[in-house]
Amino acid sequence: MLDEKFINLKKNENNSYLFTNVAFAFFPISFVLGSLIVNLNLVLICCLGFYHLKFKIINTKLDITFKIIFIFFLAIFFSTSLSFFKAIYFNGFESIFLIASCDSTNCAYPLEKLIKSILFFRYFLFLLVIYYLSYNNIINFKYFFISAAIVTLIVAVDVIFQYTFGYNFFGFKSYIHHNTSFFTDELIAGGYIQNFSFFSLFYLTYSIKNYNKFLNVALTTTTVCVLGAAILFSGNRMPVVLFLLGLLLVYIFNEKLRNKILLSFFSLIIVLGIIISFDTHFNSSFKSFKQNVTGTVSDLLIRLKTDEKTIIQDEQKEFLTETFELAGHRKIISTAIETWKLHKIFGNGIKSFKVDCQKIIIQQKRGICSNHPHNYFMEILTDLGVVGFINVLIMACLFVFFLFRNYKHFNKNRFGTFFLLAAVISLFLEVFPFKSTGSIFTTNDMTYIILISGIILCHKKLIDGQNLS
Repeated sequence: MLDEKFINLKKNENNSYLFTNVAFAFFPISFVLGSLIVNLNLVLICCLGFYHLKFKIINTKLDITFKIIFIFFLAIFFSTSLSFFKAIYFNGFESIFLIASCDSTNCAYPLEKLIKSILFFRYFLFLLVIYYLSYNNIINFKYFFISAAIVTLIVAVDVIFQYTFGYNFFGFKSYIHHNTSFFTDELIAGGYIQNFSFFSLFYLTYSIKNYNKFLNVALTTTTVCVLGAAILFSGNRMPVVLFLLGLLLVYIFNEKLRNKILLSFFSLIIVLGIIISFDTHFNSSFKSFKQNVTGTVSDLLIRLKTDEKTIIQDEQKEFLTETFELAGHRKIISTAIETWKLHKIFGNGIKSFKVDCQKIIIQQKRGICSNHPHNYFMEILTDLGVVGFINVLIMACLFVFFLFRNYKHFNKNRFGTFFLLAAVISLFLEVFPFKSTGSIFTTNDMTYIILISGIILCHKKLIDGQNLS
């Protein structure tokens, strides 16, 4: 009788863990379904984490990495709180219920920003839950690995199908010049594929490692070309560059895959070159992309050599003549630098760029406004000031130190090592400083960063081969 109770208890426990693992593996799907589902999935994992762990999260001491990350979240709250109290001091208590002076309909109330900064701590809780679920052998990353690999390939094939026939598997039509797959009017299909592409690549690599050499190379090359072509067909240009960069990182970190990856890389270059040559839209699109990149770099170099007065005069002249068509991102970055100067030390709180950029336009008659600066690092600098930016630089240094310290482990052709390397490359590409991004303070972007960071923080379990049995 006692043995029977023990068996039933063990069975229920395994079922409980299975549901948690399925919920965690659902994240690649939830990103396809939208931010609401991502939020619900995040809350579900946090609730399941507390159910399994009870008070272990509270009672366990954190290492230096977690403490630095926690300081980042404190900086968000402190900067936004400071902005909140400044609004009360200068504009009266009633100002916290009024929309800030901003032309955008998306501008937030000071009180709403403060509440969001408090709710933002859920991402740190999410990070802790991932880590301690792994630490206590509750989570099995194998399910997430498989889910990310399969869903990404499905989206990639769907984008190619949509490009070929004008509609996807569910009948959704292409969105102007973008093939958005299941994302309908959101132009993020290429970014999604790039975000999870290396999970697909490494899962395939591990699955076919015992195949004969020719078939192994052929399947790897085909997968790389399918993923790369799908990113191109999506109409998103930067993810194409980042995917190629990711392949070079695989070449650097894993010696045993170098020959296959090198062949796959050059095969993809040929495929992309042929597509761009024969498709006039992609041809003109990438010419424009090249001009914007070179224009932005040259403009920043000129800015370093030019005095402030001349820069202001030139930007005011561009503003008055409405020459916004050249290098829009360059103008946004330039405006972000000016908004940072308004609140250099602590920033003006989350989502403050879309408010402060209006001040630059009104007062100085220059610049361009947007909801965010389209770069994670510039957004942190403008919203959280030097304090938040330094904190992020410290985290970046810890990440680089982690790469050097664990470099030898990335050469092992093991399941856990492949999974960890996929996460490392994905995070590196996501926070790559010289790329245009969404806002780091949005649900999808922050959840993805915390999700991948949580996996990397579990590296000891992954290197030892645990949590993937």
